[in-house]
Formats: sequence, structure tokens, C-alpha cells
Amino acid sequence: MYDHPSQMEPLFPTGDEELVDLGLNVIRQSAALGGQLHPVTRTTIIDLLRIINSYYSNRIEGHNTHPIDIERAMRQEYAENSAKRALQIESRVHIEVQKQIESRFNTERNLNVTDLAFLTFIHKQFYQHLPTRFQWFNDPQTGESVKGM
Repeated sequence: MYDHPSQMEPLFPTGDEELVDLGLNVIRQSAALGGQLHPVTRTTIIDLLRIINSYYSNRIEGHNTHPIDIERAMRQEYAENSAKRALQIESRVHIEVQKQIESRFNTERNLNVTDLAFLTFIHKQFYQHLPTRFQWFNDPQTGESVKGM
């Protein structure tokens, strides 16, 4: 598939043309809908989708932050409880990195999202701003606690 980590290729479905056609149809309809929205409405929807994306992405990691608490974090309104506050900060950082990625897409037309430098950029931007408790993980092979950055 690739010779070097910076030359990864995206995985596309093969052998199921109907699935590919359905995927392309979703992309076309999404683009058409986005083009019909008033800029204020479009911006509001994008902001809400960032919150939803952060919510589900962090849930995958076992970090459950209610969307209302994420919205509060975006206004710098953090919970007094340190564990809840850390989750809010994680969500805010996640959303801020999403914005940085979008900014790069808008300014770097030939951006290669599988490039090692771009993936390193995302990782660094995310982990350097996380609460310390989320910067560490246990290596499953050694059981050793390792810092993610």
C-alpha cells in the first residue's frame, strides 16, 4: 500500500459500486445543500457540527462530555469539578484543532491529509493543549506510562 509513512493512501471500498455511488450521492447532495444556506446559517451549523464531532470522537475514547458542557467550554465557562473541567478543555481543544485544520484546507489547496508532516501537526496541536491527565497513556505491551507528545 505504501513505502513510507508519509505516503499512506486512503482506503476506498472495492467491489461494491452501489456503495460508492451512494457515497458520491451524499457528497453531491451535501454540497448542494451547503451552497443554498445563508452564510450565517452555514456558520452556525458548522459550529454545531464541530461540537457534535467532538462529543462523539471523545466518547469513542471513553470521555463523556455532554454537548451543553462543550458549549460552555467554548465560552470559557468551566465546571468546578476538576475531572469535568478537564473533559471540557479536551473538547474545546478538539474543536480548536478542527478549526486549524479547516483553516489549512482553505489556505493550502494542495494539502495532503495523509502527509506525515500534516498528521504530526494535528497531533502536536491537539496534545500540547490537553490537560496533563490526558497526555499520558499506558503502553499495552509494557504497562509503562508514556507521555503522548
